[in-house]
Amino acid sequence: MTREETIIRKARQICAWRIRTFLRSVCAVVAGGLGLAALSGTPAGTQEPVSLQNHILAIGSCPPWHPQSVEICRHSLQEVVSSLAPRVNAGPDKTHLLINEGASAAALKRKATELANKLTPNDRLIIYANLPLGASDITLPSGQTGYVLELWSGQKPETTNIAISEGTWMTAPAFAAMIHTFRAAEVILILDANNSNAANLHLLDQHDTDLKGRPEAIVSSSGAGQTANYSADRTISLFAKHLALALTETEGSLREAMTAAVNGTRQAAIPICADLKTHTTENNVVDCQQEPAVYDPDHLLSRTLLIPVSETRLN
Repeated sequence: MTREETIIRKARQICAWRIRTFLRSVCAVVAGGLGLAALSGTPAGTQEPVSLQNHILAIGSCPPWHPQSVEICRHSLQEVVSSLAPRVNAGPDKTHLLINEGASAAALKRKATELANKLTPNDRLIIYANLPLGASDITLPSGQTGYVLELWSGQKPETTNIAISEGTWMTAPAFAAMIHTFRAAEVILILDANNSNAANLHLLDQHDTDLKGRPEAIVSSSGAGQTANYSADRTISLFAKHLALALTETEGSLREAMTAAVNGTRQAAIPICADLKTHTTENNVVDCQQEPAVYDPDHLLSRTLLIPVSETRLN
């Protein structure tokens, strides 16, 4: 064997050894990863879901010219937020309340600007809105009736269109567009309103400013065409009462708490509705069989885990 052939043979042996060593190292890393995945219950090649920071925006408007007491909205918001915030670890700096005089269109727009600058893709926003929703004279491109959020105003506007043009009230599509200025990774919207037709379950994904890639969920306190009842003593919205109750008792995720609230509201509405019908004329019949609706195609409610009740001050 010549000197050149000897050098080439040794070089090949060295390269082969280095390749085997490299492959063994790679295999060890992969095997270690598989072992850790088995121990942790996480499939290899996947990442743990990012833990999102929860924020709450609560809006309550009971205008003084509406038949219900202005305190109903205040009571409803306080009960829901005081029960929800500790379960999702939303401290005072991450909880935003707009109530009655503080829930004007101007105040809501200011708060929206603040949240648009504050929220990041590491955040989840939960919105609870308790306010009247009215029909407008504006017909949407889809041919459906337009609806408006009747935000706070000291006097009842002359017409819905005037209220919209003057910025006193906000259309449902404008509200949805406002929500899409927030950079939060997920949004859960809970609409506790007297007019469920405005709480279209596709409110957030059927307009020009939709954020196609962001998961969103909507909970409506009543089904299509149904009214949202008050409690028997008329001090709080019926859905708010049962949502707050569920949040003080239910373990698991927001899905379990919402399911309990839906079931509790539906059952409690039966005697309330029966009583209402005895005081209603044939010309003023309303559908008071309240059945809340949930639209959650991305399972956000199940992903929103609740802190155990024992670790909060709710009990």
